[in-house]
Parts: sequence; structure tokens; C-alpha cells
Amino acid sequence: MGGTVSGLSTGKSVTLLDNGGDAVTVNADGSFQFPTALAQGAPYAATVGTRPSGENCSVTNGSGNVGTANVTNIMVTCSVRPLFGYAVNSNDGTVSAFTLDATTGMPTAIGSSVPVGSGPLSLTIDPAGKFVYVANANDNTITTLSIDPDTGLLTVVGSPTATGIQPYSIARTPNGSFAYTANYGDNTLSAFSVNTGTGALTALSAITAGANPYTVTINSAGTYAYVVNANSGGTTGTAMAFAINSSTGAFTLAGTAVNTGNTPEFIAVNPAGTYAYVSNAADNTIGVYSINAGTGALAASGSPVASGVNPFYISIAPSGGFLYVTNLLDNTVGVYAINSSNGAITLVQTVATGNVPVTVLLNPAGTFAYVVNGVDNTISAYSVDGTTGMLTAITGGSAATGNIPRGMAIVAVP
Repeated sequence: MGGTVSGLSTGKSVTLLDNGGDAVTVNADGSFQFPTALAQGAPYAATVGTRPSGENCSVTNGSGNVGTANVTNIMVTCSVRPLFGYAVNSNDGTVSAFTLDATTGMPTAIGSSVPVGSGPLSLTIDPAGKFVYVANANDNTITTLSIDPDTGLLTVVGSPTATGIQPYSIARTPNGSFAYTANYGDNTLSAFSVNTGTGALTALSAITAGANPYTVTINSAGTYAYVVNANSGGTTGTAMAFAINSSTGAFTLAGTAVNTGNTPEFIAVNPAGTYAYVSNAADNTIGVYSINAGTGALAASGSPVASGVNPFYISIAPSGGFLYVTNLLDNTVGVYAINSSNGAITLVQTVATGNVPVTVLLNPAGTFAYVVNGVDNTISAYSVDGTTGMLTAITGGSAATGNIPRGMAIVAVP
């Protein structure tokens, strides 16, 4: 009893079963054989017992009855699993789910939108790819959802968790142990410990922020958190850095708050943790800040750089070489090259988007970008040139969301 395996990536393995047992583990493309021979006329049913991490495998010619000759035509075909993407829909209080093809970048909607709380604006995903956390700005809660590892579909887990007033943003540490919300309405950050097995959140002591904290983000090492305070009605906002206690999740202010431009709404940190970038919505600029390697503190670096009209969400390529910002009121994404020696950014492309682009995200490989169009109720896919960072719209590469989408997250489920 056997056949062939194809498409298995180097270093991966797949375990196959016959009639629910008689396991054989295959470590490379080629032929395989189940350990136990079956008598003539006996039934057989080959299935995948344990799939390779990050891949799906399907079986063809997998069942029947043994004839007069050996069964050698069972075919097992493996391929890279699609990524899953999730978008929160602020006006109908739901989350939409998508598969994101790893080869073509095409987004495909899956299942029905899942109800969460009222006015969801932001979401984050735990590093193990098990749970999604949604910040609901209108009812001051977080909704926890589990991810089906095979289909990507979501299921609400437990009851909502209370936050401060108007949680506009949510972030989690890379190890998944802690999560935080920026609470625009009461000038605080809510902190939570995370049960990585069940996804449950336990509230920790709240943290004082500046006026109208809009976004909280965490560096890739999980050592520092950064917050922008929009200071609604003021002429300048601020950005703050906090050291994260790896045992307790507590924040300690790193340095002093630094001034930003007018109405800062988003802050992003490069993968190396050496520079931060702030979108100043009312100034139409992007501020550049150096990060002290020892303390995590911020310091302005050079003059703010011109953006499009009302810059909002910022993403940085996994390589650290390019920055992407959505410009809400001229329906574009600006692409900037990042100087690795001083963090300076230079505009290399302005690309048209749908109506009111509220989010831009790159997949983990940095090969495709996804833009959430807040008025069109769509996400749109773009291929990314690895050398120039420039974006090219993928023909037919859009999928419908719910009503008035805002944040988006991408996950590669193992």
C-alpha cells in the first residue's frame, strides 16, 4: 500500500494514515509505503494524519479495496497554506474573514461576518495564530474570537472584556503574554495578561497616557510600547515611550513625551526598533523619531516629511526598507524608502486606492500589500516590488468587507 507525495517543502513532514492507523511519516517528495500489507479484497482509506506546518495536503486515489496487485497510485499533494486576513467593520459591528493566496495575493472572503461589539476600530492577533482580539470603541470592550486553524473562520469566545473609554487601538506583545488598548476617551491605556491556552484576558492596572491616546504599538522585541496622543482640539500632539516589564506587563515611562505635529493618529516602529514614524493627520506630514537603544526613549529626527492629505495608517515592510502610509482624503498610499543609517524617508511612489483608505498592511513575506477602503467596503491587493517597494494593483484583487471597515490583521496559522 503506497503512492507518492509531491509539493512538500524542504524540512517539512507529513504523517499519513491508512484506515485511521498504520501511520507513515514522509519527510520529502517521492514514494511512500504504509508499514502493514493488506490482504486481497481488504478496504483501504489513506488520509492525512498530521499536516506539515504551514501547508495543506490532499489525497487522491486514497480509498478502495486491494486487488490482485499492490496499490501504488495514492497521490498526496501538498501546498503552502493561504494566510488568513480579518477586517473589523465599524458600522455594523462585525469582523470579516478572508484567505490571502500566498502565490497570487488574491483575497477571498470566507464565511459570514461575525458580530462583535459596537464600533470596532482595531484588532490584533496572538502570535500562535489561535485568537483574534477586537477593540470595540463604542461599548468599551474587547471581544475575543478563536481561529479555526483549517478554515480560518472565527468563533466568539467567552464574554467581552471591559476596557477604558473609547478603545481606539489594541496591540499585544510578540510573545502573546500581554495586550493593551489606547483609550481615547479617558486618556488611559488598559493592560491585560493573556492566557495563551484559552485566550482569556485578565485586567491589570491602567496606565496614564496623554490627551486622547489614539494608537498603541509595540516593538518587535516586545521591550517597549509607543503611544501617540492626538490632543483633540490642540495644535500639537505628543508621542510617548514605555518600557514593558516582561514578567508583569507593567509600563514605565521611558524618557519624556515628545511633541508631534497636529492630530497624530498613528505610530509605527521599524523592525530593528531604531526609528518610529508618526502620521500627523492635520499637518499632512510624517514625523521621524530616533529610538534610544538603551532606554527606548524617542527623539525627533530631522523635519517632518510631506505626505498626502490626512495621513493615517502606517506600515513598514518586514525588510525595514520601505514605509507605507494611507492618505484618507486623497485616496492614495504613499510609498517611502527608508534610509537605514538615519531613518530618513523619501517618497518613491504615490498609488491610487479605493475611497478613504484606512489601513495598509503587508503580508509577512513582504510580497503583497492590502488596503482597506473605508467607504467602498472593500480590501484591495497589491503586489510589492522587493527592490523598489513600489505597489502594483492586482487585477481583480479585491474582496467585499462589511460596512465601513477600519482595522485589518493578517495571520499565518501554523
